[in-house]
Amino acid sequence: MDADPGASRNVAATGDAGDTEPEAGRPSPSRTASPAKPREHSARDAEDGPLLSLVIPAYDEAARIADPLRTIDAYLAAQPYSCEIVVVDDGSRDDTVEVVRALAPELATTLRLFRSTPNRGKGYGLKVGFDKARGERILFADADLSTPIEETGAMMAALDAGHPIAIGSRKMRGANIEIHQPFVREQLGKVFTALVRALIAEVSDATCGFKAFRRDVGKALFARVRVFDWSFDAEILCVAKLRGIPIHEVPVHWQDREGSKVNLRRDIINSLIGIARIRLNALRGRYATELAIDGVEEVPIPAAARATPNGSAT
Repeated sequence: MDADPGASRNVAATGDAGDTEPEAGRPSPSRTASPAKPREHSARDAEDGPLLSLVIPAYDEAARIADPLRTIDAYLAAQPYSCEIVVVDDGSRDDTVEVVRALAPELATTLRLFRSTPNRGKGYGLKVGFDKARGERILFADADLSTPIEETGAMMAALDAGHPIAIGSRKMRGANIEIHQPFVREQLGKVFTALVRALIAEVSDATCGFKAFRRDVGKALFARVRVFDWSFDAEILCVAKLRGIPIHEVPVHWQDREGSKVNLRRDIINSLIGIARIRLNALRGRYATELAIDGVEEVPIPAAARATPNGSAT
């Protein structure tokens, strides 16, 4: 059943998400002001951490990560709740770590930087980020902001409404794809989502890189991640289903960005293998236990960038 334009959809782990296509060409509404009513910052934040942790996995992003981080910072600094940015470098071959570290003093939002070696895949970068995140809510986004940071407000509203997981969808009524992926990539994404719906969990969009979690739920799920390539989205949905955690879908705005790390031939094969591994792991009961992270170090941030308890830089 189609949702009303702009509405979100609640999908139990065994529910039906539908196949409604997004509205093409619809102008993007302003979402700078969060529709949620988040808790105001209090003295407890200094002890318990921020309300929101935004986790960004990065691999060879030196050439394009600075501007998105500035955009993220401008948005988060304007919110009435405390925030942190957690960047996880997944064994980059370029100067991603150096670029992020040099940028940190400019930001008003607390930024924490971790380096994971060797490169293991986006799923591992997120596994590290969720392990290190201190927020009551944890949201992950792609480094290129294919989903605009202003969509954070809709995700926070879903969590405020009591949903433990909110995932962005580009395929619900109310969503808007401003710039589509190349045709072959887009069709392959649809095939992958169809496989996920048939074999793992019935959601309209498995691979949108904008997902938010209540702290305890996000940490429990990512602690069990074992598939680190592009199949990790499906694995998270699978673990949620096994644990009986409902998944709430939220329509988002999205646009393709140049510089994708997707290798069609390699990632198609790996994704199919990934789904098979996820099903096998589930059958063997491997998601009942956590898998620890290793090979991770925190990169010191210059003192000028360290934040005061309200999230602002000193």
